[in-house]
Amino acid sequence: MQLTRTQFEEELEGLRNQLLEMGSHAGQMIEMAMQALARRDVSLAESVIAADDQIDNLDVEIEAECIRLIALQQPLARDLRLIGTALKVITDLERIGDHAVDIAKVARKLAISGEAELVDFAPMVGAVRRMLRDALEAFVKHDLSLTGKVIQTDDEVDDLFHVIRTELHEAMKREPKLVVQASYLLFVAHYLERVADHLVNIAERVHFVETGVQPQLAKSHRTVS
Repeated sequence: MQLTRTQFEEELEGLRNQLLEMGSHAGQMIEMAMQALARRDVSLAESVIAADDQIDNLDVEIEAECIRLIALQQPLARDLRLIGTALKVITDLERIGDHAVDIAKVARKLAISGEAELVDFAPMVGAVRRMLRDALEAFVKHDLSLTGKVIQTDDEVDDLFHVIRTELHEAMKREPKLVVQASYLLFVAHYLERVADHLVNIAERVHFVETGVQPQLAKSHRTVS
């Protein structure tokens, strides 16, 4: 049965709320994973790994809801952009959750080895946190200025990644016994950089929902896996 316009708008609002829930959950997973790394907390790392099931379930639920909405109603152009964007955003959020799990697994391994921290991830984590906040707020408030902030902060994350990579390479050269630990931490920096790239994708898709124009906000050479 086809929904009335009012009912359909309520359904779309519910879809937005589901996306926000998924985004919040992905952000919490990243925070917990980095805390597990800093504290060398195996239990917390295991909690992050277990939490991946919830984000996977949200991915499936939101996808099913998008398909249901398309089937129930012939969406207007903007509505269709929103639903199509939701299908893409959940993929980015699910992969952010995967990267949180990757970091948690590194945290678990380094906790078992009992090795100390070599670099400070706090500035990079803080920048990623701001990107997530701005991307989700842009989605809720239809604020295109925030999508630009996400792109600017991504440049900051890239710069911090290069700084951390240089520090870890220097540590490897200085102390060969640190090569294994530094290699694991280099993976962490790479995962955070990838999280930032997924958040850029989300910002681009918010821009598309609001304008109908596919922006060229990200660097042309950027790829996300």
